[in-house]
Amino acid sequence: MTVLYFLICSAILALSVNFVHRAWYRTTAGALYICGHLALSCHAFMNPDAIDSVYFKFDALATLLNGLLSVILVPVFMHTSLYLDRHVKSPAMKGRFLSLMMLLASALSGIYFTDNFVVMWVCLEVSTVTVTFLIFHERYTDALEAAWKYLFISSFGVTLAFVGILFLSVQGHEGTQVSLSITHLNGIAQKLDPLFLKVAFILLLTGYSIKMNIFPLYAAAIDAKTAAPFPVNALTSTALINGGFIAIARIYAIISKTDSALWAQHVLLIVGLASLSIAAFQLFKVKRFKRLFAFSSMEHMALVAIALSLGKAGQVAALLHLTLHTLAKTGMFLSFGQIRAFYQSGWIRDTCDYMKMNGFGAIVFLLGLLTITAIPPSGLFYSELLLFKALLASHHYAVALILFFLLTVIIYLMFKYAMQLLFEPLPPGFNPENAIKNRWEPVSQLVLFLLTIYLAYFPPPFFTRLFEAALQAL
Repeated sequence: MTVLYFLICSAILALSVNFVHRAWYRTTAGALYICGHLALSCHAFMNPDAIDSVYFKFDALATLLNGLLSVILVPVFMHTSLYLDRHVKSPAMKGRFLSLMMLLASALSGIYFTDNFVVMWVCLEVSTVTVTFLIFHERYTDALEAAWKYLFISSFGVTLAFVGILFLSVQGHEGTQVSLSITHLNGIAQKLDPLFLKVAFILLLTGYSIKMNIFPLYAAAIDAKTAAPFPVNALTSTALINGGFIAIARIYAIISKTDSALWAQHVLLIVGLASLSIAAFQLFKVKRFKRLFAFSSMEHMALVAIALSLGKAGQVAALLHLTLHTLAKTGMFLSFGQIRAFYQSGWIRDTCDYMKMNGFGAIVFLLGLLTITAIPPSGLFYSELLLFKALLASHHYAVALILFFLLTVIIYLMFKYAMQLLFEPLPPGFNPENAIKNRWEPVSQLVLFLLTIYLAYFPPPFFTRLFEAALQAL
């Protein structure tokens, strides 16, 4: 009953933060929540494939993703405290924000560990509601529009996914009862009707595409990340995307055991190429750093979808890329939080000469840029190298050329905006006295960027074992 106890305790702790408006209590509650989340990850690691609380299972893929969430929660909650101190005056709003962050993280753990498509659907819907309120936390017009758009499109998406689950339920009989257990459906995959399975796959892929930030329902996710506070984006652009990935990967694992596997791979390849193309050309028009990083997330999830479409050859690249992206993109959004505090703006046009004004922060940001664009020594370079190797091994030469061209465009545009931030002269009217600067703030981002290099090139044995076991779930 570990997961159930964790969810209940997390809900109580999150609600209590709403009623005790003391800074020390928020700090204590945040620390307790992180400890509880880390304990859940450790328990899952030590009890592989154990069934828990009836509807949950500690399989390796879920353990890996929940462990990543536990790791990034530490710097995210640290920077959440900085964000609240700098930008939120009301103690009640501070408590509400931290409460929603805890509920979101708990819902994500539920998505990872669940062994039932309906429970997964419920947890994804909980994440929709919490993210909607977090987007609108700063209470300005664009945030309201983005929140309503995200709520509407996400609700539409999960409705499509629910219809897909209904198609699965027609086939998922276990004796006289209908079972939507993921383990059960994997076991009877060969007996499922191909037409019903294909329809369910298309509906679930379309419905959960907003969570994974890929085509076709990507637009609302991009607008949400543009409007949401940076600590929210540090979770929604990493852990929530991982939730969308695992939701799609679960149905893909079922269909890949049938004669429809090649068809599903073609669908993922088309979705991946469409997502990457949109991300590349939309970058020409971005004016805010948060939107820039949001499209960067779309780019990386497109690569994950393409890698997944290559079957066993691409699965290593897909899972490694997803893992390293989680750490790197968390660091990039936290770095943006420092940039926004320094310039009091998130617009690209308002941010210049950062290398001279805040040298350490600028160097860490540059390291993050190298990491996220997969330029050596970035760990993402290794995962992208594995992707291209898989493409060439499966004779997808045209796809490899298209990827190379689009990634070149993306790298050029990312560095174009970054060079303006780092080296162009200060904009008129900028007052250095208003800049908020913390010399130790970039340390957490530096650790995350270095961790991507470490896990890619010098992985510890426990990570390698967990990673290899997680590949079996794809």
